[in-house]
Amino acid sequence: MKRIICWLKGIVFLVVLLCVSLPAAHSTPAIPVDRDDFSIGNTVTAEITAYGVKAQHTGYKEDKNKPAIFYTRKGTANSSQPLRFIVTARQSLKDAAQEVEITIQPYSEMNRYAGQKLEKFHRKVQGSVGKRLNTQIEYKLPPKSRLLVATLQLKDYYKEGTKTLPRFTTVEYELNVVGLAEASANPLRNKNMTVVRDSKGKRIIIEKKGTDAAVAAVGIGIPVIAALGYWFIHKRKKK
Repeated sequence: MKRIICWLKGIVFLVVLLCVSLPAAHSTPAIPVDRDDFSIGNTVTAEITAYGVKAQHTGYKEDKNKPAIFYTRKGTANSSQPLRFIVTARQSLKDAAQEVEITIQPYSEMNRYAGQKLEKFHRKVQGSVGKRLNTQIEYKLPPKSRLLVATLQLKDYYKEGTKTLPRFTTVEYELNVVGLAEASANPLRNKNMTVVRDSKGKRIIIEKKGTDAAVAAVGIGIPVIAALGYWFIHKRKKK
């Protein structure tokens, strides 16, 4: 009997422990983080970490006329919280200071070439001479943004003989903004619509008049007919 009681206590303890731990583990999903290293030759010279961003490398292009390289990344941004970009870089030159320039261009549509541009964000940060650069930028997404193009450019320096020359590492993020689905996925469902085009070719959807009234009449008429049918059948049975 004592052994059974001990087993029951153990089961109760495990159930309580599971109930306590599950909400803590699943109440807040982990924020997506995009992290990548950028190197010159075999040496990692910079690291960019973006919180609230999930992206992947899509390509790069080197400039033949000057020491510069351009990376592109595509992915999604989390609309429920501000984005954070952290740029960390280090150089060995003691007489030069690194710079990072961040530009974020939001669009109201998911097309950077045809979408309307919203207010642009721009920030330029200069590190200390001969010291490691470690800067953090926080950006709050505009409510109407559906696409972000964020460009981060790191400017550091290198020695060529007796000259100290600049070198550029640019990373461009093209991010679709993931938002919340509306209550109704198709607000025009079950409605009689007419599609026309204006003088510029833009589609205009017009709801035909009387649609809601017709739908309401059908919705009311079916129960009334069913009630009359039930009353008629019930009356015949009594006869």
